[in-house]
Amino acid sequence: IDTKGTVLIELYAKQFDWTARYAGDDNTLGRSNYKLIGDGNDLALDTTDAANMDDKLVKSEFHIPVNKEVLFKFRSRDVIHSAYMPHFRAQMNCVPGMETQFHFVPTITTEEMRKKLNNPTFDYVLLCNKICGAGHYNMQMKIIVESEAEYMKWIATQQTFAQSRMPEPAAAPATTAAPVDTTKSVTATTAVK
Repeated sequence: IDTKGTVLIELYAKQFDWTARYAGDDNTLGRSNYKLIGDGNDLALDTTDAANMDDKLVKSEFHIPVNKEVLFKFRSRDVIHSAYMPHFRAQMNCVPGMETQFHFVPTITTEEMRKKLNNPTFDYVLLCNKICGAGHYNMQMKIIVESEAEYMKWIATQQTFAQSRMPEPAAAPATTAAPVDTTKSVTATTAVK
């Protein structure tokens, strides 16, 4: 697949949630290595690979533009999961130690589908279609299909991997001086000798 002009998204599965990782401005997903899991790096991304720094990590819901090809790559951290998007009739196993993929072009936005079904609460979803453990039932993510302009506006607000790795700004140092009581009046006296 020629990925130029394609939205490139990795869906990372682990008990019991999904993370969507979008390729950044370079349209390249950076390297990963399972040995790097930990210390705030749940996706095992290689911090020495510059291609990772502009990738965007998203939880709870992910967005895709209508009428544009989307290439999904899949990884699993722990057990076999199955990325199932029932409304798109698409499913792919997520296997530890292996990358799998599929692609499609969404043709109906979420809003259009809500009108078409006369269901204002309809949402596209990503589910796990393998019984992957006790929390399997909770392993789902909402998918928003929208115009390219809406998608571009949304993706611009998402945090990059580099931003997520930045330390919190240092707090201002605490002062040890006693606070000044401004409620008391001060009377000045002059001593004359």
